[in-house]
Amino acid sequence: MLEILFEADRKRLERLLDKKRAKEQCIDAQIEERHKKIFKKIRERSREKYNLTQSARILRVHRQTLYYWIKKKWINPKRDFKGYPFLTVLDIKKLIK
Repeated sequence: MLEILFEADRKRLERLLDKKRAKEQCIDAQIEERHKKIFKKIRERSREKYNLTQSARILRVHRQTLYYWIKKKWINPKRDFKGYPFLTVLDIKKLIK
């Protein structure tokens, strides 16, 4: 009799664990889809490039101020193929904060 109860409990536990795994997989899929959208937006925004003059206008500072910040290594802009510094939207957002 005890073995029958033990077997029934084991089967019930397996069903509950299967349901839990299914829910976790569903939630993981939803989170993964959301992360994909966020990463896609970040990639698109990181492609937008602004030279120092444009960046200075956005930040409402003088262009020479940005050169000073670069000299002091407070910001580290990326360089284009000609060696000119540029900032991305994400860099400008960090500076605003």
